[in-house]
Amino acid sequence: MIERDDGLLTVNDVARYFAPYSAWGPLERDICQRAAGRVLDVGCGPGRHAEWLHGQGRDVLGIDNSPGAVRVARARGVDALELSVDAVDRSLGLFDTVLLGGQNIGLLSGPEQGPEVLSRLASVARPGGRLFGVGMDPYALRDPLHAIYRERNLERGRMPGQQRFRIRDGITATPWFDYLFASPAELEEIAAGTPWRLRDIAVVGVQYMADFVRD
Repeated sequence: MIERDDGLLTVNDVARYFAPYSAWGPLERDICQRAAGRVLDVGCGPGRHAEWLHGQGRDVLGIDNSPGAVRVARARGVDALELSVDAVDRSLGLFDTVLLGGQNIGLLSGPEQGPEVLSRLASVARPGGRLFGVGMDPYALRDPLHAIYRERNLERGRMPGQQRFRIRDGITATPWFDYLFASPAELEEIAAGTPWRLRDIAVVGVQYMADFVRD
């Protein structure tokens, strides 16, 4: 279950994290097809994307801050490290492609953290390297509960789509963390001043794929 700090609970089937390529949405397939050279899969989870990329002959490294997810990814043959996006540095080497799949544009967290995260990822990307990410546009969410949450965020001086979550399973829960739902325009604003330049946006429903190139 995903618990939001206003009390909203969303139940998810973990099977989605193990789904084969044929069951992925078009944006997930697209970013993996575009990945070239050495690939950094940020927030790799149990290795769904990295496993497929490895099977296609890509040199891919997955990182995730969940030790359990990393153990599962490794058991599936993925080269994975227990590492937060905030700890990415040049010790990992350089990459041609950075992936933020599974709506992991949300890992930018907010307007203060976002530019720092993007700059950190740029530090391990080769010049001309690409970043492909999947995000969710908060303004496309029509449920009144989301509209109320956006207004509450504005009253608190936060971005409308800045979510605060924790993950629950029975009596086990993660710490609370920020996860960003940003519109394409908001994402481009966050990226301004970083080495990444937005090249393209592809929209499918409430989600979109962002294609950045490193200057």
